[in-house]
Amino acid sequence: MDSSLIQSLFNFLTNNIFIIIFIFAAVEVFLIIIIFLMMKKHETILLDVSDNLLKGFKDAPDKNSLQNIHEKIEGALDFIHHKISQSPELREDFIKNAQSINQRPNYSHHYKLEIYASIMSTLVQVFPLLGILGTILAIAQTAFQSGGQIDVSSLSNAFVLAMDTTILGIAFSVIFMVVESTFQPKIERVINESTEYKNIVSKLHLS
Repeated sequence: MDSSLIQSLFNFLTNNIFIIIFIFAAVEVFLIIIIFLMMKKHETILLDVSDNLLKGFKDAPDKNSLQNIHEKIEGALDFIHHKISQSPELREDFIKNAQSINQRPNYSHHYKLEIYASIMSTLVQVFPLLGILGTILAIAQTAFQSGGQIDVSSLSNAFVLAMDTTILGIAFSVIFMVVESTFQPKIERVINESTEYKNIVSKLHLS
């Protein structure tokens, strides 16, 4: 490959390495917002599914404003499992209630949430690599500019660029790693609850 082409590529990447890092950071923030909104929407749908399945049962769990959505969903799931296992004749009542759930089938569509969460997790690992890339680019650019003879001034500029990109990459990685560790259990919980409701409704329809 032509060395001038390589040098042009290195120069372009070196001059825009900070922009590249910030673009990845902006994409990560966008994914976080999208995932947050998707989780909220999915939680609301699951709560509606709970209310539909428990409709007409006088001994259904009381609504408690102090409970969060997941606690309400967990209480509904425990009630449904108990009722079906202890009173098989109540299946007919649950089947009637399950008919209305077909109007909102999105309660089981959590694939986009999983995809976005996977991309978010992957991007977290990219930021340290971008920091290392900045270090390599700084050294390479210094070598190209000096024609193989590295002076103190060029080396100093390369060191500053390498340190800045490394620190920025690590900083973004740490920040988004904390965000991911906060989101991941909630995402898994939403997916598990969705799967459990899907299994319940499927069994009711099959029966």
